[in-house]
Amino acid sequence: MSVIKNAFFLILGLVIIFGSIFLFVEKRLDLGNNAKIVKINDTSIKVEIADTVESRAQGLSERKILRDGTGMLFIFDSSGQYGFWMKDMNFSIDIVWISESFEVIGIEHEVTPETFPTIFYPPGPVRYVLELPAGFSRNRGIDIEQFISYQQ
Repeated sequence: MSVIKNAFFLILGLVIIFGSIFLFVEKRLDLGNNAKIVKINDTSIKVEIADTVESRAQGLSERKILRDGTGMLFIFDSSGQYGFWMKDMNFSIDIVWISESFEVIGIEHEVTPETFPTIFYPPGPVRYVLELPAGFSRNRGIDIEQFISYQQ
């Protein structure tokens, strides 16, 4: 009986340890250390900022999940026709194209990892690109000609 009791507590301890590690890593994957708030209409979105060549190249690749109400905001040094693809992605996303004046000029809805190597381009020059969980923009009424606000 003592051996069974010791094994039970050992397994329970391991479950608690690995569960804690999983929750820590999962939280870090969602927001990173560079979180800001973007608002579109009445919707607030916690975003991780990708504003360096390295962070923009990495994007959400190899992440496991993107929680509802979170996203990644890509900030470029100047407006341009920046292409996005789904290389090493594990989930579908919405891609929101945003002009230098913070206006939504286009949205790619529910882009799946299976679209790789297709490259998606905005309908015009953009300075910002917002990646959201698939379906988020439709569910929250985010559409073209709306404006975002961003706390820099």
